[in-house]
Amino acid sequence: MKKFISLILIFVLALGLVAGCGGKGGDKNDGTANGDVIVGVSKNDVAFLDANGEAIYDFVRPDAEELEEGKCGSYLFKQCKTILGNAGKNLVDKDVVYDVNAYEILLGATNRPESAQALQYLEAKTGGRYKDYIICTIGNKIVINAYNKDVLYEACEYFVKNYVKKDGVKGGIEYLYATPGEWQDFTVNGTTIGKFTIVRPHFNSSYLTQLEMEKLVDDVYQKTGYLLEIVDDKYVEEGTYEIVVGNTNRKDVNKISGYETYDITVKGTKVYLNGGSAHATSMAVSEFLKILNKGKTTDASSVQNADYNTALQGYDLAKTYSPVYFDNFDADTIDTTKWRLMSGSEFRKDGQNGKLSGMTDDPDYVFQQDGNFYIYGHEEPDIYLGGTITNNHTMRFKYGYVEHSVICPDGDGFWSLLWFDNRGDEDNVLFGAEIDLNECFGNGTATQANCHKWPTKYGTSLGYEHVSLDGATYGAAKKYYHPDGGNWADGYHTFGFLWDATQMTFTADGKIWFSYDITQTPEDVDAFVNAYLYMKLSFSVGRYNNSLLVNNLTEYEWQNTSKLVCDWIYLYQLNDGVQDLKLLK
Repeated sequence: MKKFISLILIFVLALGLVAGCGGKGGDKNDGTANGDVIVGVSKNDVAFLDANGEAIYDFVRPDAEELEEGKCGSYLFKQCKTILGNAGKNLVDKDVVYDVNAYEILLGATNRPESAQALQYLEAKTGGRYKDYIICTIGNKIVINAYNKDVLYEACEYFVKNYVKKDGVKGGIEYLYATPGEWQDFTVNGTTIGKFTIVRPHFNSSYLTQLEMEKLVDDVYQKTGYLLEIVDDKYVEEGTYEIVVGNTNRKDVNKISGYETYDITVKGTKVYLNGGSAHATSMAVSEFLKILNKGKTTDASSVQNADYNTALQGYDLAKTYSPVYFDNFDADTIDTTKWRLMSGSEFRKDGQNGKLSGMTDDPDYVFQQDGNFYIYGHEEPDIYLGGTITNNHTMRFKYGYVEHSVICPDGDGFWSLLWFDNRGDEDNVLFGAEIDLNECFGNGTATQANCHKWPTKYGTSLGYEHVSLDGATYGAAKKYYHPDGGNWADGYHTFGFLWDATQMTFTADGKIWFSYDITQTPEDVDAFVNAYLYMKLSFSVGRYNNSLLVNNLTEYEWQNTSKLVCDWIYLYQLNDGVQDLKLLK
């Protein structure tokens, strides 16, 4: 895509369709934005050097700079020094008190008012699309700015090539680059879609919804030239123009109880897209994109209490993930048509302090209540007890996307995960697979993805041994820390496992943190490509795992974080003839 757009850019420059010094480029309006008067572009001559050959301008970049701005600042400094023989200081805006009379080259979104004024002027002249940028003089400032950091380097290159000269620039600088294209006009109650930001929940958001948001972003960009930003609600204060997706912290979000129900609510300059489940919310985003494509979206475009399954009939199920096996844990008791509780000697191991570590089916510790499945860890005189549910007696699946919403335990000696297994199913393969989705070893600040190849009897006879992704290459990549330095036990988080014939991908709160190519070796293909798996949800206490000693548990942890709470588990698949679900009798 970037290469394609660059070729268009070169072609348009060759035709002279963008404006240079003193010119006007792109789509035009009356030179105002939102009714405000635009600060005029200066027409004064620009001199880069004084009579003694000293640099007149310093370079100023934002305090909260990212890689792109830092790279651009270094590039400008080096190029100006090479071309002019001298260059000013390369500064961060917060380190220098603003002076309207100071000679500065402003790069990106600095704290100088001229940076914002230039963008306002650009929007009025070109519409302010993703690839639009401006180079202009405002007072004693030379402003280089864009609506996206990705094009700042391109703007800097143009500035260096066309304006950085020892004899300066006559008549000031005004260069506006307007993204070329035959653009459609998408509006929401008369406001161009380019002003909107997509807001998603910071936590407990689905990867399926993330995929639909990304499709919306791509479609809008291809058709309008605007690249919408997806932001987490926690990090951005509520704005005027927002497309709000899911159960965010925004005040007017309508939470939906029906799992197969979704709403599309258009209210002025806000759009609210939500559903009673991950897939219903994803459908709200997908259906809203259809509304956008009609051109003019208004309050009357709102859709309330829409049915997911009805909408799904209009989609190609070979390309659309839909639910095929799931549990919302709404019943009073565990659904034995789907799950079996492990107990007794099952999954019992030696534990710490001379005790055993095992599983219990005691309803005081393993139960469903208020739409959640609970496992509480506890200690008895001779054993530490947790719990495990498995569906090894009801299903096997090959490929798809599994996602669950869970509160993890936290404390030394606690061990929890959703995992997928097939060991014992087949005798004619080298390996059985074990995939651990969000494995937490005691410390709730981190989780990890573990992929194991366990040799079968046949594999063992040929000399194969257990292998897992624990080496230097994968050891760090497979581990994921809470993004805010918090704890996975603090509230619900959504963890997902996406599996196809080429890779396994792991997600947390809708974002990918680790992927593994399962075609690298014949052994990987044997274990991970050809497998059928079933699920286990487990919480164990007091086992020998990574030297996490159960004796270190505090009274607070025993009372408050010695539990696993699961809100729901879903398996989504494509109906493509490759992904498969076998229901066992």
